[in-house]
Amino acid sequence: MDFLHEVSEKLEDRVFDQLCHLFNMEVDLLYFDTTSSYYEIAEPEDEHDLRQFGYSKDKRPNRPQIVIGLAVTREGIPIKSWTWSGNQDDMSLIEELRMTSGAGI
Repeated sequence: MDFLHEVSEKLEDRVFDQLCHLFNMEVDLLYFDTTSSYYEIAEPEDEHDLRQFGYSKDKRPNRPQIVIGLAVTREGIPIKSWTWSGNQDDMSLIEELRMTSGAGI
């Protein structure tokens, strides 16, 4: 697992390139959306824990959560996913992705 974690970004890029070629996908326009998922476990351990309290799209503000983002093609084919701390708002995430020069896509 450590090895996969170390090479995950390059691996994701290679798989994406191969799928684009195989399925002749158009990626000139991508759709991005986020959701939150809450945990039925103990409080976050510290400020570095991904599980944090924030705006809950599940209507569970009393539970620690994470934020999950997904980019899809026009046809709805997912091409990239992200996970953030549960106290992130959508606008800051969009700005973060914009500032990271295409977010690796």
